[in-house]
Amino acid sequence: MTTQLERKLIEMFIDESRIATDKRPWFGQLPEGLTNDFSFAVMGDRCGMMTAGVFEKGLELLQDLRPDFVLFVGDLVEGYWKDAAKACEEWEYIDAKIAATSLPFFQTIGNHDYGTQAMVDVWRERKGMDYYAFRIGDSLFLTLNTEDPFDAMPDEFIDVVKRSTEKVHQEPERTMEYMKEFYDEIISLLTPEQQQGMNHVNVGISAQQLAFFEKVLTENADAKHTFVSMHKPGWKAESVEFARLEELLADRPYTVFAGHFHSLEYSQQDNRTYIQLGRTGAAAHGTGRADDNLILWVTVRSGSVSYRVMHLDGVTDVAAYPPHSHEQKEG
Repeated sequence: MTTQLERKLIEMFIDESRIATDKRPWFGQLPEGLTNDFSFAVMGDRCGMMTAGVFEKGLELLQDLRPDFVLFVGDLVEGYWKDAAKACEEWEYIDAKIAATSLPFFQTIGNHDYGTQAMVDVWRERKGMDYYAFRIGDSLFLTLNTEDPFDAMPDEFIDVVKRSTEKVHQEPERTMEYMKEFYDEIISLLTPEQQQGMNHVNVGISAQQLAFFEKVLTENADAKHTFVSMHKPGWKAESVEFARLEELLADRPYTVFAGHFHSLEYSQQDNRTYIQLGRTGAAAHGTGRADDNLILWVTVRSGSVSYRVMHLDGVTDVAAYPPHSHEQKEG
């Protein structure tokens, strides 16, 4: 279950009983010599209905800033393909972009990444594990799959997603218009009962997955802070599995990162912190500052954790500021 890396302070944990493969859902390795003091970035949803180039801009920024590693909270591709070749085509593009940064990059499964049987099969073929954990010094990291098992979407819904996604790709300046059109069309396909449950968050965490994390937590009870990455925010779901995970976390300090809703939210309660990431390329679900494209920067120093938000839309190349003449003003 445990793969020892270069230094004893760093460990990776995988469920070898799940899938026998040497493929892994992360890029690179954690830096040698990493200790209890480190920094990492957390990126939000790239999809659905992404604006081309935004996520790539985020990767370029992180190449300059050089965090020790990057966490991603899911929905890296538009997905929902029933054709495996189309799914592979999407993955080939974005995987190459991530690999080119040479940054350790840890993926979390989102519903777009895992939303059809073809997407599940391609993920397992390319990336192997769908959940895992690792430890750096006194910090423990759990990466959950909240699509376990995945919730199959009816074909007519997938068709609406695909049509709307294509429109946004073609005319990103009309994203909000197309998002409303998408929402209205989805509503028209739902029964009144289904409409009432639209805001319900469905989180899937299998018994096998939960047993794996119970074992990891038991074996790492001395960790001083635990970070949990998941796509759908479990604290917003009526999920007995997520409730059980929080029971296992008990009174240890922990932070849960999630995505899915494309809008940044932060809350804290006793020993726990919940952060719903905003988007890093996906379509906006609102017009406030929390709906901007952004990256979260996390610093761990001497057991203390701090969070800073970097609004990506405000990051500009210096070449955008050419010189101009300054008139002398009396005064």
